[in-house]
Amino acid sequence: MSEVLKNIADAIFEGDAERTIELADQALSEGVNPQSIIDKGGVAGLERLGEAFDNLDVFLSELMLGGEAMKGLIEKMTPLFETEDGGGFKGTVVVGCARGDLHDIGMNLVATQLAVSGYKIINMGTDVAVNEYVDKAEEVDADIIAVSSLLTTSAYYQEELIQRLEIEGKRDRFKIIVGGGPITHEWTKKIKADGYARTAPLAVELCNQLMKTDRNTAKEPIIIE
Repeated sequence: MSEVLKNIADAIFEGDAERTIELADQALSEGVNPQSIIDKGGVAGLERLGEAFDNLDVFLSELMLGGEAMKGLIEKMTPLFETEDGGGFKGTVVVGCARGDLHDIGMNLVATQLAVSGYKIINMGTDVAVNEYVDKAEEVDADIIAVSSLLTTSAYYQEELIQRLEIEGKRDRFKIIVGGGPITHEWTKKIKADGYARTAPLAVELCNQLMKTDRNTAKEPIIIE
């Protein structure tokens, strides 16, 4: 990792939003591409912060400051992404955080990556109820519903969404992908989701594969880790 990317990671870890943007400008001036700035700088720092929080080395307030710094970095980098494939439309994705989950940084990363890769994104934000996903997906004729969860307690709403679609006879209308810290291959298969990706760039690959797949013929979820 270059020195400037390491410094960005440190700034995110320390929750220093102003320093993060200063370092992002420096990285751009040195020719570092926006994707690397987010992945190798911002995400790296955020992962360190998450581990420190899990180990009780930092508090919630520090986690939130890091999250705000990361949001600023995403906003700074988003306009600089070049749309892939000439900007061709690939599909419509309704994305949001499951009911009870307010952790939207990872979800916003996914939304950004998909948007610059040719997908129309309907970002529902945080704490999204199952009926809201269904209503919005029907309204915009979505191809994919993407539900993120960083909490094990909110992950069960991913399962509830799929169950509701099955009960209402709507399951074949949408492909459902899930993601978030506690989400695993086993959970994805258990709830009968169509796929899971560990990172935002991999979520683009997942959606690209799913858009070429008829879910009526799919035997197993697509897992990209």
